[in-house]
Amino acid sequence: MRKFNIAIAAAVVSLSIGTAARADVIDVTVAGPSQDITAGMNFNSQPASTSSNAAPSFTIGDWTFTNGTEPVEVNIGSSGNGAQPYQTTGNYLSVLGSGSEDVSFSARTSFSFFWGSIDDYNTITLSDGTSFTGTQIAADFPSGQSNGCQTLTNCNRYVTFTDTTGTLTGFSLSSAQNSFEITNISAVPEPATWAMMILGFLGIGFLGYRKSSKFSGASFRIA
Repeated sequence: MRKFNIAIAAAVVSLSIGTAARADVIDVTVAGPSQDITAGMNFNSQPASTSSNAAPSFTIGDWTFTNGTEPVEVNIGSSGNGAQPYQTTGNYLSVLGSGSEDVSFSARTSFSFFWGSIDDYNTITLSDGTSFTGTQIAADFPSGQSNGCQTLTNCNRYVTFTDTTGTLTGFSLSSAQNSFEITNISAVPEPATWAMMILGFLGIGFLGYRKSSKFSGASFRIA
């Protein structure tokens, strides 16, 4: 993996004294080819359509998605309105030409998603104001391309954005043409989902214990 830093400094003007605000340093890390193609959460909880816009607002895990400017769709497969991020499965988000989508979450230092068919006209703007184009992201890994290739790892990678000096509360996606596709977001499951997972793990552990006890020859009785 390779990563690069972009520092953005802003001047804060005070009536009494001028001071310089801290510079946010954003690390962008791009995973290797075919890595993290099943990581995180996809958009299967939302209905897929290649002709209708996504719900104006919806939540996946602890991420809230809000349509900034339509068209924005939740798609499945490939069509003129989006391409399935290479080697991933399930529904994905597609921000079409002139569209934008706003994403918010609780403050954190980093977030990730799988960026499909990276295009030079794709833009992501973080909550701290830092922006990256598909061209900048593709330039950060070997053989990276931002020409929208749909069946090559050169244009389809799992990307992580980290604020090394502060926190992030979301980002916005926009695209001048079709499309900006993402999936496998690093959202944290909702509490109910965590509860079901924990119960599942407990159940598996109990069955393992029962099986172990059965063949151990030991027995016990509660009077």
